[in-house]
Amino acid sequence: MLCFEDCIFVAKEINTDHTMCNFKPLIICFLCLWTAVIFGQSVEKERVVPVLTFKDTLILTVEDGKKMVYHPVKPKQTLFSISKFYSLSLEDLYDLNQGFRTDPTLRTGTRIKISIPNKAILRYKTPNFKGWRVAPIYYMVQDGDNLFQICKRHFAMPVDTIMKRNKMKSQNIRPGQLILMGWMSTDGILPEWRPVKPATESNSLKTRFEAEKKKHKEVDAQGVCFWQRDSKEKGDLYALHRDALIGSIIAVTNPIYSRTIYAKVIGRVPDGYERNIELILSPEAARKIGAKDPRFFVKLKYLK
Repeated sequence: MLCFEDCIFVAKEINTDHTMCNFKPLIICFLCLWTAVIFGQSVEKERVVPVLTFKDTLILTVEDGKKMVYHPVKPKQTLFSISKFYSLSLEDLYDLNQGFRTDPTLRTGTRIKISIPNKAILRYKTPNFKGWRVAPIYYMVQDGDNLFQICKRHFAMPVDTIMKRNKMKSQNIRPGQLILMGWMSTDGILPEWRPVKPATESNSLKTRFEAEKKKHKEVDAQGVCFWQRDSKEKGDLYALHRDALIGSIIAVTNPIYSRTIYAKVIGRVPDGYERNIELILSPEAARKIGAKDPRFFVKLKYLK
């Protein structure tokens, strides 16, 4: 295969031969094309893995009237990228997957429980429907389910439509059976599709902190805080910390503006972050203490 140095050598040889000067534009074009190909290969290697593709399958269940899908984890995905894709706060993600509070490690092939709004489910193929831009959603039949209940109560769809879509000859179903109910866009869920939760008052969290520190050891610390600056998430004051008591309250101060916020510790800092990152803060909490950069210096008081 011709390398870059070979191209330069050929170009110089042609340049010394005045009788072949007409070939200069051709050589220049070739060098430009070679550079573009190599650059394109580099970009391809650095391409971010999509959170969801048309090759994925989302399994759906209904719990207390709320629809839950189970997202298949891929290599290099993070809790942040998944929560952002589904417009779900990390606190909600931890509430639905309690194991992440103590071990936030993502393992390829496992499935994460995600709540989704009704608007995220495409029930019918519209004229603009494109199969390569959606992932199928299959409902998993539970004990006591019947097809009429699934179609009418959970999805407000005609039974015959679902039977035809799944090539079913009868309405008989069994627990564990997967029924194709619709699709979800691989572009993710828009924030406005989820109801806005009222902001957690920092004053009430401060009161809790003062009460809890009478029972636990208070630790002073400082370090680098990380937050998702581009997130539109609002209303939640929470944090991930390496040592603080999970479920306790942590006091975070931005010394530049002398602002302090109180947040609930919902879990540990995931593996893969630099050791100097002491804390991960929710977007709402970070904005309240004047954070501008994704990483900034903070002082902490936490319980252990």
